[in-house]
Amino acid sequence: MTATLPLAAFFSLALAPAAPAPALALPSRIRRIVLHTLGGPFYGRPDMRWVFLTPPETLGLWKRPTFGAHWIVWTDGSIWPRHPAVGESASFVAPSGALSPELARRLVREAAPVYSHVEGHNGTAVGIEVSHSGRSADGFPPEQARAVAWLVSALLELSHGRLSGRDVVGHKDLDPRPAFVGDRCRDGHCLAYVDDAGRPFRRRVDPPEGLFLALGREGLKSPRETSEGDAELRRSESIPGNLVPRTEKP
Repeated sequence: MTATLPLAAFFSLALAPAAPAPALALPSRIRRIVLHTLGGPFYGRPDMRWVFLTPPETLGLWKRPTFGAHWIVWTDGSIWPRHPAVGESASFVAPSGALSPELARRLVREAAPVYSHVEGHNGTAVGIEVSHSGRSADGFPPEQARAVAWLVSALLELSHGRLSGRDVVGHKDLDPRPAFVGDRCRDGHCLAYVDDAGRPFRRRVDPPEGLFLALGREGLKSPRETSEGDAELRRSESIPGNLVPRTEKP
């Protein structure tokens, strides 16, 4: 025998308002937190390979207001938002205690804009640039690793369970394109930097797997769903610093 609700109770349930959304929450558009490093192979610029600049210098190079990641984390652990609000400091240090409402509001606001930092996924991601050479063997200072882990953990907390460590990925995980000459290829038929066997180099090989290991030591578990590891990164590291590889279509 099937139990039935009284008619008044049925209408009471049907008309009950939905549970309110958390007052402080990441924008619903965000599905991934993407980690980058400022240094990299930069195939066409031998003078810039494995080089990274200070946050003010980097922000000065990001001329378009919508270009760049949402935050830069410097080697000392300071966090530099892309666009701090008027009257706010250019950077801040992660607190040692719980996430305060004031800082939560700041992170939610800073995560709101859509910036160009990862091809094809800008609308559903936020980006964190880690000031690092990008080389596979170069470590991450403890202060920096702690700051990145804090920032990612705070963003996960502000997702209220919608995001988890599996949604923390690297730039290289989302953009496997070859390193095209001119960096403006849209249809895949442009010249690309290749090795002596004719294999194109990957444009995006950041961040090194060492970053995920460093975050793990800080208690932030981000399962890696790739077996590639740093193989493509190490291949790009093998290019002599003063040699621009020959180019041909991939």
